Amino acid sequence: MAVLILFAGASVVRAAPDGILGAATVSQRAERIPAESVPAESVPAESVPVESTGLQFPIDPRPVCEVFDNFGGFSKSRGSGGHQGVDIGTDFRQEVYAVEDGVLYREFSGSGSGLGWGLHGDSDTKYRYYHLDELVEDLAVDDRVTSGQLIGWVGDTGNASPGGWHLHFEVRPGPEPHGTPVDPVPLLAVPPVCNVY
Repeated sequence: MAVLILFAGASVVRAAPDGILGAATVSQRAERIPAESVPAESVPAESVPVESTGLQFPIDPRPVCEVFDNFGGFSKSRGSGGHQGVDIGTDFRQEVYAVEDGVLYREFSGSGSGLGWGLHGDSDTKYRYYHLDELVEDLAVDDRVTSGQLIGWVGDTGNASPGGWHLHFEVRPGPEPHGTPVDPVPLLAVPPVCNVY
């Protein structure tokens, strides 16, 4: 059974009971509604536009950019407290970019990650991009990319819910084995058109 969560600022997000900000939060596209039609007493959270300097944002924020600050939340793969990145809700096939100059060290295609890339940045930080619809055809493991370069398009592959288009994005600082993920949200230059929940 789905849970309906209303956010001030005009979004309705349907979430399954596996966690309000867990993987299922983006199981359905955010439906835009006028903010004035949302009764104030039914609003448990608020949409916060953020503008900051920091790491290159990993997607084109237009036409949809819903940043679910769910690092450490519920994960379909790892359970409670196991979500190792941030989910960014988008429209189907929004562009995905390299966040730093570096080398593509891995192509993901697992049942959890779906299609995706691993990027080893020049700063010795590894980034993971999951649930892509398609990877840029001309790119392969060991290719060098630059910050802002197109590397793929957002989809719903892997354990993402059908139609729950989003990018799962992880940041893993070095040194090797880059095993401990950190919360990406404070590090990202989140465009002001994005909503952060």
